[in-house]
Amino acid sequence: MKGWSIFAHSVGMVTRNLSEALKIAVVPVLIGFAAIVVLTMMTGFSFGSMSDPEAMEKLMRDGGMGGMFFPFILFVIVLVTIELWIFVSWHRFILLEEYPTGWIPEFRFDRIMAYFGRGFLIGAIMVAMWIIAGLAAAILGPLGVVALVGAVFFSFILLYRLVAILPAAAIGKPLTVGQAWEATKGSSGTIIVLVIVIIVAQFLLQVVTGLSMVVFPPLGILFQVFVTLVMSLVNVSILTTFYGHYVEGREIG
Repeated sequence: MKGWSIFAHSVGMVTRNLSEALKIAVVPVLIGFAAIVVLTMMTGFSFGSMSDPEAMEKLMRDGGMGGMFFPFILFVIVLVTIELWIFVSWHRFILLEEYPTGWIPEFRFDRIMAYFGRGFLIGAIMVAMWIIAGLAAAILGPLGVVALVGAVFFSFILLYRLVAILPAAAIGKPLTVGQAWEATKGSSGTIIVLVIVIIVAQFLLQVVTGLSMVVFPPLGILFQVFVTLVMSLVNVSILTTFYGHYVEGREIG
């Protein structure tokens, strides 16, 4: 099954290149963590405070809507920037053999912005599809609900058939949505298997992580951080594999 082969190949990308993965990801993650700590100290805002009514009330009282909105936007910008910095570096390492030369990967602002733009485009297409399906569900009743379920199912296929434009943006060889759609023709069955494998793998890892937290919490926290980092790179490697196989014609070995 090609879906399983893509997943296994993507896991292998990370495990075979673990030292490069650490060089690409560790320092950006630490920089992001430090930036979040500084922002929290400066603004008093944290993602944890969003679930604390008293903290939110204090932020609103001290700074109005801006006291909550602007720190939140800054937090999101930091997190997205760090994430895309890692993703772009990883795509370029795998597809262009652009090996990290130190512990701080090159920050390619143009490629990061291109990657963000393509990601935003894919998100906008999916949201538009969900809105149309939601309106159909509201208007047509039971028949519309079927349409909504179908739209959600189709959105997973749509997502993976378009993701090739992301690695393409990272390496400076842009693809249009139409080109990505054409290149991935006939991949729907592979995508369905792949999505199922990813869901099962994520579930099993969450179970193992939960057990490690119960047995020995300090080790469990470290394990969870490591698993999150590795699975993030595995997910990016899946996009890389899709691009390499369907666009560049590489074999899945």
